[in-house]
Amino acid sequence: MNGILVYDSKYGSTRQYAEWLAESLQLPITSCAKLPAYRLKDFDFLIIGTPVYMERLRIKQWLRKVVKSLAGKKLCLFIVNATSPDEHLKREKFVANSLPAELRHASSVYFLPGRLRHKSLTWMDKLFLRIGARTLTPEQRKSIKEDVNEVKRENLELLIKTVQTFCAK
Repeated sequence: MNGILVYDSKYGSTRQYAEWLAESLQLPITSCAKLPAYRLKDFDFLIIGTPVYMERLRIKQWLRKVVKSLAGKKLCLFIVNATSPDEHLKREKFVANSLPAELRHASSVYFLPGRLRHKSLTWMDKLFLRIGARTLTPEQRKSIKEDVNEVKRENLELLIKTVQTFCAK
């Protein structure tokens, strides 16, 4: 099977995962901004990576533009975010608000932990973080004031196995 890895990244966590995946699976890699819809006909499957930004998938607009070109293709979507695994409803909301319905049924979705470096945030993102912190518990508020880096290769093991399985068929 012929595949490609497509990603969008704001601060680099998603790009790092995409690079590791492309290397492990020996796939070509590109940002969504560089891949026009007409080129998607060349691929049997796509691995799509995106961070969550403002409670939506950052790649949302691109997906809406190319939804018809993705019909019938195998899709694996990895979403880099700060939600914990027990926040199922919040994670489902990210997907429901951003992934076109016709792609939801065709996609395997994986959530991966990200990274937060306060000094690299834009002033606007720092403001949004402060505003969003008002809805959090005191423990959660304290945790988002610290830098975090959970971007690790081992987080990709299940996704890699899934892709290898459907490529072997």
